[in-house]
Amino acid sequence: DEGYQKGPDDEALKVEDKAVVFEESGTKCSIENASKNVFRQVWFELKKEPRRSEEEVQKILSEAIYTTNVGTKLMLENRWCRVWDFNLEPGGGDPTQPHHHVLDYVFVYVAKGRLLGYSHDGKPGLFDSVNEDGNVTWFDIPDGAEKDVNYAHGGKNGYDDLPMREYLVELK
Repeated sequence: DEGYQKGPDDEALKVEDKAVVFEESGTKCSIENASKNVFRQVWFELKKEPRRSEEEVQKILSEAIYTTNVGTKLMLENRWCRVWDFNLEPGGGDPTQPHHHVLDYVFVYVAKGRLLGYSHDGKPGLFDSVNEDGNVTWFDIPDGAEKDVNYAHGGKNGYDDLPMREYLVELK
């Protein structure tokens, strides 16, 4: 569903569901729900310059053993971060298709969810992550992770009756 926020002249501006906006440091922002519907936004504030250059990031991504597409859809990429929507239908996901985490990342669940983790080789039981709406988790990924299968895994929605939904932000 879309939402509405107030524009500079108090007009209602439509905001599409899953829209990602990136504002430079020092930009003044004010958001107010301009509709009667429930409308949520998730804000991340990046307080440091990127740790790596674009060239370094591209090298790391290209050297990963498995795909570095760590979500369902890449929503935004710039010199600071990559923002992913990660959405699995009930029981969905393919544990035999691992992805590789090579950048520090944070995720926020926007609904109750459960993700079952499978080792890079498809073996079940790597993790069973049960989360509530609003849970946030941070992961530090060490240098060299792109060459280490311990930072690759497959996943499957652990609920057969609920979709799983999170936003994942990788820091460059």
